[in-house]
Amino acid sequence: MMSSDSQKIGIILTLNEDEFFGLKTHPKADFLEIRLDQFRSEKDAPNKILQKIKDLKASCVFTYRQPEDSSLKSLGAWNIENISPLLSGLESGKHYIDLELDKDNPVFNGIDEDRFGIIRSVHSFSGIPDYEELLFFLRPVTEEALATVKSGLPFQRIFKVAALPKNEKESEEFKDSALKLSKLCAKQNIPIGFCGILMGESGKEFRIFPEKIGSQFTYCCLGAPKAPGQVDLETLLSKRK
Repeated sequence: MMSSDSQKIGIILTLNEDEFFGLKTHPKADFLEIRLDQFRSEKDAPNKILQKIKDLKASCVFTYRQPEDSSLKSLGAWNIENISPLLSGLESGKHYIDLELDKDNPVFNGIDEDRFGIIRSVHSFSGIPDYEELLFFLRPVTEEALATVKSGLPFQRIFKVAALPKNEKESEEFKDSALKLSKLCAKQNIPIGFCGILMGESGKEFRIFPEKIGSQFTYCCLGAPKAPGQVDLETLLSKRK
């Protein structure tokens, strides 16, 4: 994790299929986010992905965004059957699975959660959820964390909130909520990681310096942004020097 003063930040690099398979060496990121909705779901895809992860010696975040939670068109149709060979072939205790809190996650149904860290995420493209609503989403994550199996990952559970504000007032509200949520996550008997993302132009500063809103992780891109306001890895690293 990259250090800035006393704060350590985990950098998660979001990749589509072409970007992932085009990597020659491991980028300067802690985790590679494999956006499975941006990967074709052909029969040999799981083995190809597994081999590339092995070649790069990478730790990954596996995400499958549903159409309403993404600004990108899906390339593949992943389901329990075709994703199973991929997940079962991964090394235990090294990777994260992103599971959305406010909807079903049919692609990842039945996974052995003891083998993975879990990112519990909430996304809003229509304004900022209020603090009480975010507390409601956090509660089950705190309960889950008590039953987790320790591994070499920074946290067994990460609470992620990504929201696109309608105006400056909502931006300020999100910053306040994020700082309070971060402190609450850290106070748990088994600490929970926190990732707060203010999407859009107003949030770019906090994608580069996420610690300003209490976030321990940030997502960046290699080429074109995969979410509103996302910055590229090169810009992120240069600004944080």
